[in-house]
Amino acid sequence: MDKNYMKEYIEFSNEFRKSNGSKESVEKMYDLLYELESIEKNKQESLVLSNVYILLGFHRSAFETFKEVADSKNTKDTSKLYVLEQKAKSHENNFIIKDLRKLRGKKEKVQLVLNDFSQSKKDEKKFKIKNKNIVVFNKVLEKDKFSIYLPNNHIEAYFDKIVEHINWLSNCKNELIDFYNKEQYDSQIRADLDWYDTLELYRVLIIINDDGTFTSVTAGDDFYRDHLLDIELSGNQITSMNYNG
Repeated sequence: MDKNYMKEYIEFSNEFRKSNGSKESVEKMYDLLYELESIEKNKQESLVLSNVYILLGFHRSAFETFKEVADSKNTKDTSKLYVLEQKAKSHENNFIIKDLRKLRGKKEKVQLVLNDFSQSKKDEKKFKIKNKNIVVFNKVLEKDKFSIYLPNNHIEAYFDKIVEHINWLSNCKNELIDFYNKEQYDSQIRADLDWYDTLELYRVLIIINDDGTFTSVTAGDDFYRDHLLDIELSGNQITSMNYNG
């Protein structure tokens, strides 16, 4: 007998809303998501998948999925498609509720060598990592989101300092959690391991000059999903953490 995914969605989504997105309800929604993504879907199952994407914040995926099965002659479908398209344009898949089960577990530090660094053709003082994705805040950061600026083009002179700092950035959860809880003004919100595990990194910039090493991290968290979280560091010391937007 075919599985009734709509029934499961109604049950799980009700639990999700009533529990204000409890861990258990999120896990059930993700289990449904993974199963729907893995099967060959009929129209109803695609509609259910689109609804799951909406609930979890995958607005681009929700739009693309619904677009494939929407009836262009149905006013309700065209109206919903328009709303989903606008949400996809403004949010993409950037502010999702995350599956903690996939985020837990210490990521292995990447072993870097000098040849891993690539000099920018437009700016000789700017470098990127060309073949490896580094780990920052226990997140695997894609290489196009990471860059380094140096006082000159002699990266070999700064290689050890860069690697040491990247290794420290790879897992500094206690420092981040403690700083957030000390500096934020809303006493009702407390950062914890769940907060750290669900941080989303969009850009990491390291600047090295005669005054030291400075790092700028553009991130996002689950407390304020429509805002960016800007984190500034001087050496291995967090100096500021502010929401932007």
